[in-house]
Amino acid sequence: MINRSSRASGKFAVIYQSLYLANLLLLPGIFFFVLLYYFRQYQRHNLANGSVAQKNVNAKIRRRNLGIAKIHLIRSIQLSVLAGILLAVIPLAVILFTDQLQASIMVGLIYFVTLHAGFVLLGMFNLSRAMANKLPIF
Repeated sequence: MINRSSRASGKFAVIYQSLYLANLLLLPGIFFFVLLYYFRQYQRHNLANGSVAQKNVNAKIRRRNLGIAKIHLIRSIQLSVLAGILLAVIPLAVILFTDQLQASIMVGLIYFVTLHAGFVLLGMFNLSRAMANKLPIF
Protein backbone atom coordinates (compact mmCIF):
# COMPACT_ATOMS: atom_id res chain seq x y z
CA MET A 1 0.00 0.00 0.00
CA ILE A 2 1.28 3.45 -0.89
CA ASN A 3 1.46 5.93 1.94
CA ARG A 4 0.58 9.40 0.80
CA SER A 5 0.28 12.38 3.04
CA SER A 6 -3.17 13.92 3.03
CA ARG A 7 -1.98 17.47 3.39
CA ALA A 8 -4.28 20.34 2.68
CA SER A 9 -2.10 21.42 -0.22
CA GLY A 10 -2.70 18.22 -2.17
CA LYS A 11 -6.44 18.35 -1.60
CA PHE A 12 -6.71 21.94 -2.77
CA ALA A 13 -4.53 21.23 -5.80
CA VAL A 14 -6.95 18.48 -6.85
CA ILE A 15 -9.89 20.84 -6.34
CA TYR A 16 -8.29 23.56 -8.48
CA GLN A 17 -7.48 21.20 -11.33
CA SER A 18 -10.97 19.72 -11.14
CA LEU A 19 -12.42 23.21 -11.41
CA TYR A 20 -10.28 23.81 -14.50
CA LEU A 21 -11.69 20.67 -16.12
CA ALA A 22 -15.22 21.62 -15.09
CA ASN A 23 -14.63 25.01 -16.69
CA LEU A 24 -13.76 23.29 -19.96
CA LEU A 25 -16.36 20.53 -19.90
CA LEU A 26 -19.40 21.51 -17.80
CA LEU A 27 -20.07 25.22 -17.40
CA PRO A 28 -17.54 27.46 -19.12
CA GLY A 29 -17.18 30.78 -17.39
CA ILE A 30 -18.97 29.93 -14.16
CA PHE A 31 -16.22 27.66 -12.88
CA PHE A 32 -13.65 30.21 -14.07
CA PHE A 33 -15.21 32.72 -11.70
CA VAL A 34 -15.03 30.10 -8.94
CA LEU A 35 -11.30 29.77 -9.65
CA LEU A 36 -10.97 33.55 -9.47
CA TYR A 37 -12.86 33.50 -6.16
CA TYR A 38 -10.37 30.97 -4.74
CA PHE A 39 -7.49 33.08 -6.02
CA ARG A 40 -8.95 36.16 -4.32
CA GLN A 41 -9.39 34.19 -1.09
CA TYR A 42 -5.76 33.09 -1.29
CA GLN A 43 -4.63 36.71 -1.76
CA ARG A 44 -6.71 37.85 1.22
CA HIS A 45 -5.30 35.02 3.34
CA ASN A 46 -1.78 35.98 2.31
CA LEU A 47 -2.32 39.68 3.07
CA ALA A 48 -3.98 38.98 6.42
CA ASN A 49 -1.11 36.77 7.57
CA GLY A 50 1.64 38.94 6.12
CA SER A 51 2.09 41.14 9.16
CA VAL A 52 1.50 38.36 11.67
CA ALA A 53 3.69 35.79 9.94
CA GLN A 54 6.88 37.01 11.58
CA LYS A 55 5.38 36.56 15.04
CA ASN A 56 3.33 33.45 14.43
CA VAL A 57 5.11 30.25 13.40
CA ASN A 58 1.80 28.55 12.57
CA ALA A 59 1.07 31.11 9.86
CA LYS A 60 4.38 30.25 8.16
CA ILE A 61 3.56 26.57 8.27
CA ARG A 62 0.08 27.18 6.83
CA ARG A 63 1.49 29.29 4.00
CA ARG A 64 4.16 26.68 3.24
CA ASN A 65 1.50 23.95 3.05
CA LEU A 66 -0.32 25.92 0.35
CA GLY A 67 2.74 25.88 -1.91
CA ILE A 68 1.76 23.20 -4.42
CA ALA A 69 -1.90 24.19 -4.30
CA LYS A 70 -0.99 27.81 -5.03
CA ILE A 71 0.95 26.78 -8.10
CA HIS A 72 -1.90 24.55 -9.29
CA LEU A 73 -4.34 27.42 -8.74
CA ILE A 74 -2.27 29.89 -10.73
CA ARG A 75 -1.64 27.39 -13.55
CA SER A 76 -5.32 26.48 -13.80
CA ILE A 77 -6.26 30.16 -14.06
CA GLN A 78 -3.58 30.74 -16.69
CA LEU A 79 -4.71 27.74 -18.72
CA SER A 80 -8.35 28.83 -18.44
CA VAL A 81 -7.54 32.28 -19.78
CA LEU A 82 -5.42 30.81 -22.58
CA ALA A 83 -8.18 28.33 -23.46
CA GLY A 84 -10.76 31.10 -23.49
CA ILE A 85 -8.69 33.17 -25.88
CA LEU A 86 -7.70 30.31 -28.16
CA LEU A 87 -11.11 28.59 -28.18
CA ALA A 88 -13.47 31.55 -28.32
CA VAL A 89 -11.85 34.80 -29.37
CA ILE A 90 -9.61 33.68 -32.22
CA PRO A 91 -12.16 31.46 -34.05
CA LEU A 92 -14.82 34.17 -33.80
CA ALA A 93 -12.42 36.77 -35.15
CA VAL A 94 -11.49 34.51 -38.08
CA ILE A 95 -15.14 33.77 -38.88
CA LEU A 96 -16.16 37.42 -38.65
CA PHE A 97 -13.35 38.81 -40.79
CA THR A 98 -13.33 36.31 -43.64
CA ASP A 99 -14.69 36.35 -47.16
CA GLN A 100 -15.49 32.63 -47.36
CA LEU A 101 -17.88 31.96 -44.51
CA GLN A 102 -18.52 28.26 -45.12
CA ALA A 103 -14.85 27.33 -45.33
CA SER A 104 -13.95 29.36 -42.26
CA ILE A 105 -16.73 27.74 -40.22
CA MET A 106 -15.52 24.28 -41.22
CA VAL A 107 -11.90 25.06 -40.38
CA GLY A 108 -13.01 26.79 -37.17
CA LEU A 109 -14.93 23.72 -36.01
CA ILE A 110 -11.99 21.42 -36.66
CA TYR A 111 -9.68 23.88 -34.89
CA PHE A 112 -12.04 24.15 -31.91
CA VAL A 113 -12.56 20.41 -31.45
CA THR A 114 -8.86 19.61 -31.77
CA LEU A 115 -7.68 22.37 -29.45
CA HIS A 116 -10.45 21.67 -26.92
CA ALA A 117 -9.42 18.00 -26.75
CA GLY A 118 -5.81 19.09 -26.20
CA PHE A 119 -6.76 21.38 -23.33
CA VAL A 120 -8.88 18.63 -21.74
CA LEU A 121 -6.01 16.14 -21.97
CA LEU A 122 -3.63 18.69 -20.48
CA GLY A 123 -6.11 19.27 -17.64
CA MET A 124 -6.42 15.54 -16.99
CA PHE A 125 -2.64 15.22 -16.91
CA ASN A 126 -2.36 18.11 -14.45
CA LEU A 127 -5.12 16.58 -12.33
CA SER A 128 -3.20 13.32 -12.11
CA ARG A 129 -0.09 15.26 -11.11
CA ALA A 130 -2.10 17.08 -8.43
CA MET A 131 -3.27 13.73 -7.06
CA ALA A 132 0.37 12.62 -6.91
CA ASN A 133 1.37 15.86 -5.08
CA LYS A 134 3.56 16.98 -7.98
CA LEU A 135 3.85 20.29 -9.77
CA PRO A 136 1.69 20.84 -12.87
CA ILE A 137 3.03 20.68 -16.39
CA PHE A 138 1.97 23.80 -18.27
